[in-house]
Amino acid sequence: MILVLLLLPHCQWVSAQNDVDEVAINEKLNHIRLRLTDLKNALNQAEGEEAKLIKELENQDQKINQQGQLIRSINDKISTAEQQIEVLGQEIKNKNESISVQKSQMADLLRLHIFINHDRILKMMLLNPSTKNAEITQHQIKYLQFKLYDLIKSIALQIKQLVLYQGQISIQKDELVQQQQQLEQEKDVMLEQKRQRAVVLNALRNTIKTYQTENETLTKDSERLNQLLLQITQYLNDLPENLGEDVSFAKLKGSLTKPLDGTVIRSYRSLRAGYSRWDGIVIGNEAGQNVVATAYGRVAFADWLRGYGLLIVIDHGDDYMTLYGHNETLLAEVGDWVQADQVIATAGNSGNIDPSGVYFEIRKAADPTNPIPWFK
Repeated sequence: MILVLLLLPHCQWVSAQNDVDEVAINEKLNHIRLRLTDLKNALNQAEGEEAKLIKELENQDQKINQQGQLIRSINDKISTAEQQIEVLGQEIKNKNESISVQKSQMADLLRLHIFINHDRILKMMLLNPSTKNAEITQHQIKYLQFKLYDLIKSIALQIKQLVLYQGQISIQKDELVQQQQQLEQEKDVMLEQKRQRAVVLNALRNTIKTYQTENETLTKDSERLNQLLLQITQYLNDLPENLGEDVSFAKLKGSLTKPLDGTVIRSYRSLRAGYSRWDGIVIGNEAGQNVVATAYGRVAFADWLRGYGLLIVIDHGDDYMTLYGHNETLLAEVGDWVQADQVIATAGNSGNIDPSGVYFEIRKAADPTNPIPWFK
């Protein structure tokens, strides 16, 4: 995946230099991904029974994430097959219309041919050598006969093509049915994984109540996130700025699209538990709904983080970042450049949240800000 937009080279040496730059950038990104993985593992560490449950919870979320990516891929293939079937259907319709027109023309020629050959008086008059147009008339009759023959051959060929198209459509339909069956099987597996995860999640909540208060847990989750964002900023400093769409994020206030269609069910700075408050908002909707990037930027983190589930962090430059937590499926990777309104994930309830939706934050440096005034 191309991670940095490059200017079109005008010389061979420029192209070679760009290739070298891109390889170097990809190597840096791979190194960053490894460091982020190590950091995530360190932040997610816990002790005793809680550690076991946390790991099980992460594993279940990761499985659902992989399952969701596979389902997304199958859906794309189904959409492509449906488009092909639609195109073939239109071609069949056009062929049928063409055959109908040619049948009508053939009928007209047959009527004229029969009329000329069976009306003796007209035929004798037309073929009388003394008639000035006799030679022309004979050629016209022959032309009509050949035209009739050509039309018959053309219709036969088109019917043959039509049968071929029908065969292709039949194959497409069979493949589509197989893909749909596979998709249903994947959905069944995914639902079972969700059921298993719900059991783990309930056990985790009971364990948390036993060892520590929910308020302490939320405080630690927030601290982990702050550490993560601090490290992300340091990791990405050695990457070059994008050469493309440098739109100041600050100028977008009041024009952003919400990351998810739905109702805000947890507002900014509202109480979570004890004295803990939300640093962002939660937008509720059914699991599997598209989550989109609110603005152009680079994916700085895309993985599971304790307390936030499957999390995506996008760096927009000028110390601005947007966070998208508790997703069901991640559709972007670290280093990807994403456009505003591009689908980057699907809504869910990974981590420790109920009901399903997406957790959204906007941060300037390390400070969260109320997202609501930023939306359209």
